[in-house]
Amino acid sequence: MKPVVLHSYLLWRSSVPPTLTELASARYTAAAALLPALMVGLFVFGWYAGLVVLTALVAAFAADRVAQQFSNRWIFYNPAGLEDGTWLLTGMLIGLLMPPHVPLWIPLLGAVGAIFIGKHWASVDGMPLFMPAAVALLGMHLLFIPWLHPTDASGQPAWPVLSRSLAAPQEHEGSMAGLTLRELLGGDVRRSISRRTYRDELFASRDGKKPLFDKEKGIEAEAAHGPRPLDVVKAYGNEKDVSQLEAPERTDWIHLVLGCTPSCIGGSSALALGFGVLLIIFTGAASWVVPFFALLALGFGLYVCGSKNIGIHLLSGYTLLGFFFLAADPATIARSTRGKIIAGLAAGLVELLLRKWTGLSEASFITPLCVQVLSYPLDQKIAPPKEEPPAVQGLGGISTLGRL
Repeated sequence: MKPVVLHSYLLWRSSVPPTLTELASARYTAAAALLPALMVGLFVFGWYAGLVVLTALVAAFAADRVAQQFSNRWIFYNPAGLEDGTWLLTGMLIGLLMPPHVPLWIPLLGAVGAIFIGKHWASVDGMPLFMPAAVALLGMHLLFIPWLHPTDASGQPAWPVLSRSLAAPQEHEGSMAGLTLRELLGGDVRRSISRRTYRDELFASRDGKKPLFDKEKGIEAEAAHGPRPLDVVKAYGNEKDVSQLEAPERTDWIHLVLGCTPSCIGGSSALALGFGVLLIIFTGAASWVVPFFALLALGFGLYVCGSKNIGIHLLSGYTLLGFFFLAADPATIARSTRGKIIAGLAAGLVELLLRKWTGLSEASFITPLCVQVLSYPLDQKIAPPKEEPPAVQGLGGISTLGRL
């Protein structure tokens, strides 16, 4: 198989399995697999985190709907329409990979850009060049760094977590149903102070009152912010075991499994993500080959480098979301098993290099695109699929990529 140009390559991919119908099924399954992570995220980060995800979903749906109105024009063409599930999976991923207190306009713009550019502009007959969510995440990290890498006044990472688990026991008025509803909805994650300040003021208080977010107005702090586990590892070096640090920086892989750690909305609990991973693997919604070899390469590389925090790296929500839901996207990954193995090893190596030798704590917004760039040479020359593709009649697929 030797596609002459990129356009004919994507046109070929749209004519062989997985077909558009199979890809739609895989996207709906992947979106369902993210529900456990979403539910844990709502519990850990509260109602505002749910509003962030909802904003991304609504924006993705609206953008896809608007783009379909221009489907007969040259700039937008996608025969699958809204039923291909792209808007649902894209909105879910963008929302779950946001900081829990991010301004709503950022996931809104990201979802719109993902649909217009990733799904409609850079595609041929419904086959995207890159996963739309991955395209949007890279663009957002390049344009909105201060909001997607939040820091406090001292320049330290500031990722908030609702403080209800830290609050002192109190007598609650009202019915048990009302108490349960308040706990379920949680507080406002944007009203946060540092974890150390929250802890010190809480234990110094004799009446058990919460520390104040705004002392002038008397507004209580409802969240405590601090670095993510990967930020702690980055700050102290991979050679130092961060499970031996003093609170509140101390963390280990158990914390990542159970949740309640500072992270993106969908990355607080590796256990919740693990349920979703099992679903997409056993249903065939995504290949296990790419993420397995990516984890293998990342883990082995960290071991060779002498890291004492391998568990934190591998169980981080960014690692699991990046490898299983972004890098393993069946629409954009290499098609042969050998190609998937190479792509997985490349993903792990890229993630290792960026985490260890750059200022990044994680690179889930870069690694998937690097892997998807490899799909063309892997399918064309390095590891082509065994079956011969059907003959492509010219460059009949409609797309702006036709100029290539």
